Amino acid sequence: MGSQSQAMPSAPRRSTMLFRRARSGLVLIALFWLWMLFGAADFVAALFDSPIHAALAVFALGALTLISLLFLPICIAYLVLNRPKGHAAPSAAPQAEEAHGNGLAPVIRMTPRRAAARGAALTGRAAIRGAALTSRAAAKWRDRAS
Repeated sequence: MGSQSQAMPSAPRRSTMLFRRARSGLVLIALFWLWMLFGAADFVAALFDSPIHAALAVFALGALTLISLLFLPICIAYLVLNRPKGHAAPSAAPQAEEAHGNGLAPVIRMTPRRAAARGAALTGRAAIRGAALTSRAAAKWRDRAS
């Protein structure tokens, strides 16, 4: 119910999110298999005092092995299908996008001190409220930039 009220991310952001999840899944699977290769035998050997614990451990490791084999091709498919866009094809359009911050709207950046000085010079209140005008001008330009 909580997920229905949340807004769905845009397609590029969702694709990037799925790519990162698949990459994390592959890292976890690789770590599990490395542990199975180097540490699982010691883990099961330590449980031989109780045959029930050893049997449960072997059963759990077998189940996790099958689950990891199931998720391995799924993670690879998500990696291939949601690959982030690269810079392989140089053309005029990607160069224009890079100039504007990868498709984001350009932001006009002005130094708040200059804006405050200009505003103070126009109103004649430079000596009276210099610090207050600076913070007010900074807030105004932050609001306009966002």
